[in-house]
Amino acid sequence: SAVQKREIQWQRWSRDIIPELLKPYLQYLQASESLRVVVDSPVDHRSQCLTCVVHPLTICCLEEVEITYCACTPAPIHLMERGLFACSPVAPSLAVDLRVLEFMRRLFVRLTPNTTAWCEALESFLDAQGYQLKSKDNLRRRFSNAYHWYTVLTIHAEDHITGLVHPPQVSEQQGARLQPSDYLCARCPLCFGGDGSQRANADQEDLDCIVCLDACFTQKRTKNPRNSATHDPPNPISTVFIPESEVKAMELFIEKQRSLPPSHHDSSHKPQGDSFEDGMRVPMSVLDGCGDSFHAADEKRKKASTNFFADTGLMALLCRHDHVLWLVNMTSAGEKQHYALVLLKYLFEHLPKTTTVGLLYDIGCQLERSCRKWRLLDEEILSRLKFGISVFHAYGHQWPCQIIYHPRKCVGFGLSDGEGCERLWSSLKMLIPILRVSGYHQRLFVLDKQIRHFDRKAFAALGQWLNKKWTLCRSKKMVALESLHALHIDMKTLREEWAAQVHSQTQPLPRQSKTNGAKLLAHILSLEKSVQDYQSRVDQLEMELVNDRVNDIMDFDLQRTAARSLLSKATKALQQKKSALGVSAQTDLYLLRNNKWLQTQTNAQALKVRIRERLRQRKFELERLEGSSRNSVNGNHLQSHVESSIKRREPAISHLITTYNTLCDELLGMIRLQKAPPGAIPPLPIPTKGIFQLDVDSDIWQDSG
Repeated sequence: SAVQKREIQWQRWSRDIIPELLKPYLQYLQASESLRVVVDSPVDHRSQCLTCVVHPLTICCLEEVEITYCACTPAPIHLMERGLFACSPVAPSLAVDLRVLEFMRRLFVRLTPNTTAWCEALESFLDAQGYQLKSKDNLRRRFSNAYHWYTVLTIHAEDHITGLVHPPQVSEQQGARLQPSDYLCARCPLCFGGDGSQRANADQEDLDCIVCLDACFTQKRTKNPRNSATHDPPNPISTVFIPESEVKAMELFIEKQRSLPPSHHDSSHKPQGDSFEDGMRVPMSVLDGCGDSFHAADEKRKKASTNFFADTGLMALLCRHDHVLWLVNMTSAGEKQHYALVLLKYLFEHLPKTTTVGLLYDIGCQLERSCRKWRLLDEEILSRLKFGISVFHAYGHQWPCQIIYHPRKCVGFGLSDGEGCERLWSSLKMLIPILRVSGYHQRLFVLDKQIRHFDRKAFAALGQWLNKKWTLCRSKKMVALESLHALHIDMKTLREEWAAQVHSQTQPLPRQSKTNGAKLLAHILSLEKSVQDYQSRVDQLEMELVNDRVNDIMDFDLQRTAARSLLSKATKALQQKKSALGVSAQTDLYLLRNNKWLQTQTNAQALKVRIRERLRQRKFELERLEGSSRNSVNGNHLQSHVESSIKRREPAISHLITTYNTLCDELLGMIRLQKAPPGAIPPLPIPTKGIFQLDVDSDIWQDSG
């Protein structure tokens, strides 16, 4: 059958032809000065043995050329000596000039690969010039075949030359790795190259390397009803993808760890109230808040359906210089932790046992929590791993979490932002349409090829990159030193004050008692206002559906489901809080509603929570908008609709800020008129300038008063 014929041809290319083509290809590159000059055709090999035959070969569809060669050597070898690449391993009917294929190879990593359009344009051009394709075979199929295997050959040649220039080094003695692996050194020589002397002389708090981690759900592949896996054999090249077997093994390990009884995790008794979990530096209430924030707002983690997609996305591990270390192909609907953990497992297997690593991840706090709670990573690894959150996703975390995990607040991360993965996804977005319908191995091959292109560009610009970052670092340092000198406070005092602030703002919530019962009542009032806000959001979505203002019904369903989930959760929490109140507490709740100071303070606190949530939702919506890859008319219309919707909600946020600042003024007036409790502190107003950026040092995070 045709499928079996293709599989046999694929095996012959992989096992026989490509390895044999490597030497003549490199020899031709040397003779032609990297394809710059034309090399004279070699003498025919008719006299080498008695099995010589004559094969007619069509060269680039322009003319039929007969060459003689010894049949003991495959035809692609003889064609390579003439600067041509065959379309098949046996009796090829088409050969393409290497310069044409090299041009295509360089072109198709800078724009969306499309051999169909290329071949149609070529046939149209040749037809206009009076050349007719005499063969009945399809040009696109043969031309694409030649281009594919030429690309495989160039990858083999690159790896061969790299192995000659940088031969593998023996880095293990008595089972202990002394240097990062050759693989890591090749991926990023700045992070993992050298002899390690600089890392040995570094400060104790410095990190040896910094990596970032993130997932992308736009790089999906649809399910093929004709089972494309059987028609799509693997390509014989090195890859940055972790094998599926390793990913599956990590998934099973995590399921096993989470199924163990609590006694296996040193947590046989659950602490009462809020507290610190084992090894964590922020309390459980803060971690729960961060988890709720990302689950509710980050809708991209729910965009991939396993009903329609065989592969739902990618997860990448990059170094601080934005070089890809490994990729994982995702097949689940959500961002499961086993993808991240298998990437970390591979990283530490390639590092010495003394190397310290800084990890920046959108939900780094949640990953560390799971690792310590369920012992998903060995303590030896956790002791060398410092978790952080990426800069541009810090707004989704609670303030106590930010002062521990934000890279600008955490020693060792410097100016690394952890957003290298986002830049990678932006660079790969042109591949989304073609990879959506490609075969499994073809998808991985195209991604590997594109990563190699990014590596070449990055290595060529490393000097400029270092100069740019060094200049930026010096300028920021000068500004910071000027600001510190203007304070006229010694560094020791500032560090002590910062340590005191971190200690104070990361303390667990106190257990409820008679002395702080007012806080419980204030929490109930805050929940009531949150329920009203969530209900208004649900009503707004329902009105959009009734008024036929919904462009994307799938996106609308996700938003409505999320809004209803928040409303249901808040309503349930409010009912639980109220049902737990005794008779006296219910009386206090009634009196609290009539206490002007407490009512105003509670309203201001609830309003500030609403402002934060609105700003977070806006940032998440903008992230989805900036990451949009739709180029169709409907996609552009939807994008403009989202933009207008975001703009329409900005005045509402500004109005909330104005209302909050008015409440702050009222509280300040009560303090001046001595109508407030003794020692009361007024909350700080929120400046409207720069509020939509949600910077880590913004006053929106301050909860004083």
